[in-house]
Amino acid sequence: MFKKNKRFGWILGLMSIIALVTGIFFTQRSAKSSDMLINDTQAEFWLLSDLHFLSASLHDEGEAFQQFSQSAAGKEMQYQTESVTAFVDEALKHKPTGIILTGDMTLNGEKTSAEELSTLLAPLQEAGIMVLAIPGNHEIHNGWARAFAKDKEYYADQLSADDFKDIFAEGFEKANSLDKTSLSYSINLNDSYRLFLLDSCIYDSDVNWDDPTTNGELKESTLAWLKTQLEDTKQAGQTPLIFLHHNLYAHNDLLTEGYVLDNADEALALFDAFDVPAAFSGHIHIQDIEEKEQSLTEVVTGSYSTENLGYGVLTLSKDQINYQVQTIDLNTWAVSTEQTDENLLNYTTYQSEVFSKSTDEMVREQLGSVSELSDQQISEICTFIDTLNKALFTGHDQYTAEQIQVIKSSDAYQLLTTYSYFLKQYTDSLLTDKTPDQSVTISIPLSN
Repeated sequence: MFKKNKRFGWILGLMSIIALVTGIFFTQRSAKSSDMLINDTQAEFWLLSDLHFLSASLHDEGEAFQQFSQSAAGKEMQYQTESVTAFVDEALKHKPTGIILTGDMTLNGEKTSAEELSTLLAPLQEAGIMVLAIPGNHEIHNGWARAFAKDKEYYADQLSADDFKDIFAEGFEKANSLDKTSLSYSINLNDSYRLFLLDSCIYDSDVNWDDPTTNGELKESTLAWLKTQLEDTKQAGQTPLIFLHHNLYAHNDLLTEGYVLDNADEALALFDAFDVPAAFSGHIHIQDIEEKEQSLTEVVTGSYSTENLGYGVLTLSKDQINYQVQTIDLNTWAVSTEQTDENLLNYTTYQSEVFSKSTDEMVREQLGSVSELSDQQISEICTFIDTLNKALFTGHDQYTAEQIQVIKSSDAYQLLTTYSYFLKQYTDSLLTDKTPDQSVTISIPLSN
C-alpha cells in the first residue's frame, strides 16, 4: 500500500512537471506568435534608396536652385513629387507588405523635405502597407541643408535624430527591439524572418554647420545589441536579414572609401557567425549585387533619383529570398494622370539627358587641361563614358571578353590611355562586374 501511494505520488509529480513545462512552452509560443507583425508565411517589400528628395516649398525654381540642380551629380530635381507619387500609386495597386527606405531620403537632411516625403508616403500606411525607414549619411544634422530663393540660398531647418523617429515613426513603433545608442531597430516579421534595420551613419547630436560625414560604421554598442538580437533570432528559428545605408562590400574598385562601412570586416564576421544570408544597402547609387561563396549576398538598390526610377522588389517565403529590380514608368503615369508638362510626358528621355549632362561635365573637367584633344574627340569620349556609366548605374554592366575587347579597341578608350590616367582607370573599373545585378534568388535551408 505504501509503495503504491509512493508510485502514485511520483506519477502525480511527474504529471505536474509535464503540465508546468507544457504551460511554459505554450505561453512562450503564444507570446512569440503575438510578437510577429504578420501571420503570413510570405511577404513582399519594395526597397527604395537614395531619393534625395527636396521639398518644393524650399525652392522657387529660381537661379540659385537651377545652379544647384545642374551640379547635383546626375540627380533629377525638378519632378521628385511626381516620381514619388507615381511610386506610391504603383504600390497601392500591388499592395506589398511594406516599403523599406534604406537612407538618403532627403536631399541634405532638410526637416521640411522629410515631412513632405512622409506626407507623400502616407497613403501607403493608410492602405495597410508598412513604411520602414533608416537614415542615410545625408539625413541627420546635415550642414548642407538649404532652401533656395531667387539667386540666393539659405540655411534650412536640419533633421534631428528625434525628428527622424517622429516623422518615420512606423518602424520604431513596430520594432520588437530598439538600439538605445542609434536609430537601429529589429522587426519580428513572421515565424521565418526577423529584419534588422541598422543605422550605419555618423552624425552630430546637435545642429551641425559643417559638411556631413560620408563614411559610416556600426557602433560597438550597436554591434553588441545586434549580437544579442541575432542570438535571439537563432533561438527563435528565424532567418535574419540586414538593411543599412552603407555598403559591406566594395561594389566598384574606385568607390570604396566613404562607401564601404568603416568596420565592415567586424560586421561581416558577426553576420557570418549567425548565418545571415543577405544584406540590402544603398549609398553608392549604383544597382549592384555581390554574391560571395560561403558568405552573405549584398544587394545595393540604385538611387531612385538617378538615371532611371529603379527600386527593388524583395519577396520572402519560408525557404527562399528573391530580389528583382523594377522601374517606374513615369511617361505612362503622366499620360494616365493627364499631365501636360512635356518633360513628364517624355520623362525617360528627360531624365537620361540630365544624367548624361552630369557625366559630360565630369569628363570635360577631367580633360580641361588637355590641349591636344579636339572638341569632337572630347565629345566622343563623353558619349563613350556616358554609355558605360548608364550601364553601371542601372546594373547592366556585365560584359563578355569579346565586348571588353571591342571597348578597349575603341578610339575613345585609346585616347584615354594617352591623355587621362584617371578616366582610363575609371573605365577599367566599369568592366569588371561578373555578377548579374537585376535579380538574385537565395535558398534558405528548411532547418532554419
